[in-house]
Amino acid sequence: MPADPNWARYIFASVADYLKVVANEAGLPAVVEGLDERTTEFMESTDHVEIRVNGPFSQELSKDYFRLWVDVNVLLTSRMDAGKNGYNIQRFAGIFQNAMDQPIAVWNYGDQPGDFVEGQPETQIHLGCLSPRPQTGESIKVLHFGQVEKTDRVKQTVVDARYVMFIEL
Repeated sequence: MPADPNWARYIFASVADYLKVVANEAGLPAVVEGLDERTTEFMESTDHVEIRVNGPFSQELSKDYFRLWVDVNVLLTSRMDAGKNGYNIQRFAGIFQNAMDQPIAVWNYGDQPGDFVEGQPETQIHLGCLSPRPQTGESIKVLHFGQVEKTDRVKQTVVDARYVMFIEL
């Protein structure tokens, strides 16, 4: 049996929802690549977050038993304004590293027929959890790019995570 065609949507929406909450709690404007628009207000903000979700990459390990791999990265951008704390971007990276080093619940989110309907808890279905992939030895990485252009005083850091989830049909 092939992979469920809803898994990509459910995983994307669940990860996006989870990480947008993390960003909001940190006071950071956030966009999800492929879902949200980069408004002028977002692009001009002193600090902001871009969330990217790749996958799932699926493999049927045995009949109706699947392994799903998902890669997630969070791009943090910080303008180096005068008087601003130079460690802000590292503080935000630490917040996301901590949040991304936890299992992420996958629900039937996605605004399609049969998906969870806000206000109707009986429609919500838990599919499982994405867990950091320990077998890679580098399941959560923080990579600092520093100032990315000579003229713009903007620096960037990415928090990169690799996840695995198993589903039995």
